[in-house]
Amino acid sequence: MKRVVSLALALLLALSLVGCSGSKPDTVVTTFCGAIQAFDFEKAATCMENGSEDLEDPYDDGEMEEDLSSEQVMTYLKECASKMTYKIGEPKVDGERAAVPVSFTYVDAGPVITSALGEYITQAFALAFSGADDAQIEELFSNIFMEKAESMETGTASADVTFNCVKVNGDWKIAAFTDGAEEAITNILTSNIASAFEGFGEAFEDDSSEEAPENTAWHDVPLGQEVELATIKICITGCEEKNELTTEYLDPEVAQDGTKFVVFSVVIENITKDTMNFDNDLVLTDSQGRNYDPYAGALWYYDETFCYTDLAPNIAKSGVFVYNVPADSADYCLSVLKAGTGDGYRLYAK
Repeated sequence: MKRVVSLALALLLALSLVGCSGSKPDTVVTTFCGAIQAFDFEKAATCMENGSEDLEDPYDDGEMEEDLSSEQVMTYLKECASKMTYKIGEPKVDGERAAVPVSFTYVDAGPVITSALGEYITQAFALAFSGADDAQIEELFSNIFMEKAESMETGTASADVTFNCVKVNGDWKIAAFTDGAEEAITNILTSNIASAFEGFGEAFEDDSSEEAPENTAWHDVPLGQEVELATIKICITGCEEKNELTTEYLDPEVAQDGTKFVVFSVVIENITKDTMNFDNDLVLTDSQGRNYDPYAGALWYYDETFCYTDLAPNIAKSGVFVYNVPADSADYCLSVLKAGTGDGYRLYAK
């Protein structure tokens, strides 16, 4: 999957090294936009300033053809790109330089890939433990992605890009993109899938949860009391300590010596107007001030651990948060901040 984004980004970087002739700056920009709408990168490259020697067709890649998931994504991107529209603005010409504004409207497929990746991660772990091989796991993602692509409604996004043009041997060419233009065109080419990948990847980074400012006003919240945050309502409805996690199809997960599992029963409601993707990153803190992240293996044993879960607006969803902590941990709580305020909440298990 990462290869798809890498190909798109590599393409954009290569575009600055390649070069479509045009008698007017808006003509060459129009040709470029039509080419990317058709996913014709070879033609798009001819519109750039510095030649075409280093530009490769991103589809002419044997490894990618063997990667079913990448093939599915690229096919979907082509379909999305064909629906893109654009409006060329009035060029501003200054001698042999010009600036051509373009307004793009394109498919926003970010929610599709985010939802597919979230469901895939949950199912792939269980599939791997059942003895599935790589081909079966790749097919799993392909099936999930295509199901999401067919069942989810995609919205639209817009972007304004200014193309800087220069005259080269009497013909107008598009100069190397600025960072802002490159990012915008990447999102246009990938229907915001590149941004979705980036956001998804950041969620896996260490220390991803926000640190509380020193002046945070902390509020203690007992078991059963609901807290309203900026985008969700959350309530801890129960808590249980266990020595092992069990499920019908897997062997029990036994806590290692000197540790235990703490399982919080949780109800969460999305209070925004749009579906949101929620991943639990709440830290458990015990009476000794020790901090513990959620236990990743829990998703094999519970249907809902809030691992990249889609929350529809105003529909409460029940699930669990699971932690592996030392056996002597006591009086533990979960800490969460309310975005845009100076308030923090400690959600206790009793």
